[in-house]
Amino acid sequence: MRKVFSRRSLAVDPAHMITLHQEAIEQLELMHTATEAAEQASDGVRDALNTIAENHWEEYTDIIHMISMHDEHFATVMKKHGFTMRDNESADNERQFYGSRLLLLALLLGLIRRHRRFAYFYGLRSNPMGDYIKESIAMEREHVAVMIGMVQNMM
Repeated sequence: MRKVFSRRSLAVDPAHMITLHQEAIEQLELMHTATEAAEQASDGVRDALNTIAENHWEEYTDIIHMISMHDEHFATVMKKHGFTMRDNESADNERQFYGSRLLLLALLLGLIRRHRRFAYFYGLRSNPMGDYIKESIAMEREHVAVMIGMVQNMM
């Protein structure tokens, strides 16, 4: 009997993953800047900056969705932690920040550092420390999923 389709795992393109993680870093940095500026702004400007920060968060979640589509292990970790993509109904609802803005800023900085580590790990090729890198990437996936969940709960 001949198999029509074989189930072999697809290799992740490191250059594409680096680009996705760099885009995630950019969105998080923009959100961090808007959130930090909103901390010191007055009423009308604060509302506009909060809206900008929320838009950057939504763009970030879209990038996380793209990363999950290319990295099966990342998608598995995200599902394990109950992360779901936004839908059109929840996009219409107005979001507000709950909790400490300082905590939110710290979580954003943590996510930026994690994505930088991903970009660094994907940049390593033919490294004799391959097992260490695989374990580190697995741990980074877990940490990113937990931190995303924390920010998601604050919004």
